[in-house]
Amino acid sequence: MIVMPTTYSPMTVARSFNVVEEFELSGRVLHVIYDPQTPRAAIIEADVEMFEGVPRHRVIAALDLQRKDALGKDIVAVERCWEETNVLQVEGICVEPVERDKGLATRLYEALILRCGITLISDFEQCDGGKMLWQKIARESDQISVFVLDTEQGAFWPYDGSKVIYDGGCIPEERIWSISPDQKCQGVVLVAEDKQRANQLMTATASWRN
Repeated sequence: MIVMPTTYSPMTVARSFNVVEEFELSGRVLHVIYDPQTPRAAIIEADVEMFEGVPRHRVIAALDLQRKDALGKDIVAVERCWEETNVLQVEGICVEPVERDKGLATRLYEALILRCGITLISDFEQCDGGKMLWQKIARESDQISVFVLDTEQGAFWPYDGSKVIYDGGCIPEERIWSISPDQKCQGVVLVAEDKQRANQLMTATASWRN
């Protein structure tokens, strides 16, 4: 389970993170920061506050990630659409309770995918909050495409050689999520990519197959 840091020092931000996006929310300037080495990402307040006499950036949301070179039948290693992108698996995301329902988790995903060239993959186990987030992104984001990947079959839904975009409701939920103790969907993950790039590659792949 992710333990979200409450603050980062300006030195830590400068040393370990890249600022990949700046935006305003509720009169505040926020930064999306990304540490490619760990890897990890967060949304912080750009302004510095004093905490017990020490200058710090307040953390609004945090995302733990794990680098993946292969999943299941080495599908990440061989899939053409991932040849020039970093593949990271989401291990946990946390948003400050008072900051929830403001679209910050979606904003964090979009910034990493669009500005850092990252393909994000869901964890193999999803809590209710994680399911709702992926459904929301699939349903509402106009910049990200979400796909359903069965790592055990080494194929995308509908597992016939094609690749269908998940819109939050077009694929039966029982084919995506396992409800404990049932583990039949343990190998299924969701994959989030840049929508424009995904569409271009899907078109190119279809032409190549024909």
